[in-house]
Amino acid sequence: MEAGRTPDRAADILAELVKLGETRTWEPGTAVVSEGEAADCMYIIHEGELRAVVAGEGGRVVELNTMHAGEFFGELMLSGDLRSASVLVTQRARLTRIDRAEVERLVGERPDLALQLIQSLVQRVRILTRTVRSLASVDVYGRLVGLFEAVAVDEKGQRVVPGPLSQQRIAERVGASRAMINRLLHDLDRGGYIEVSRGRIVLLKKLPLHW
Repeated sequence: MEAGRTPDRAADILAELVKLGETRTWEPGTAVVSEGEAADCMYIIHEGELRAVVAGEGGRVVELNTMHAGEFFGELMLSGDLRSASVLVTQRARLTRIDRAEVERLVGERPDLALQLIQSLVQRVRILTRTVRSLASVDVYGRLVGLFEAVAVDEKGQRVVPGPLSQQRIAERVGASRAMINRLLHDLDRGGYIEVSRGRIVLLKKLPLHW
């Protein structure tokens, strides 16, 4: 489930949607929507952080993406189908929930909103295609390096993967077992490539291409 990020030209459309919905706060650990349940509304994110996950083989959870303020999710409810993923709150979030009937009515009145939702779905398919291709063609270590490169930030002259980012969360993001991630992090730490401290990971030197 890839969230849609709203361009400036559509800000007024989301403002109209917010007027039609109910806004409330969600605490960390809460499931806003669950995979397989009836899709009857969409959500606009004002504050916080959420992640979309799906259930994999053997009960393993795979994270599809992380979402923040200015994004929206759940627009697939226009198909009247079931939820394709669960969305969980990772940082206290403020969301507006809009019922499908209200969205359908506004879509009928505002064709530009319908176009924005279509563009969101196209973006989602592209990103999910890249995710599946990565899972199929790159080994676990390669996906781990890719994750670190994608989220690392510069902090006081060091490259840091900000936390808290548990081994379980890393495993879900790269589609691997927690045991495998534990072993890789331990090996990288022992080799002097990383330092795990206070729930974050410091990249001490360039990670090798293969492990």
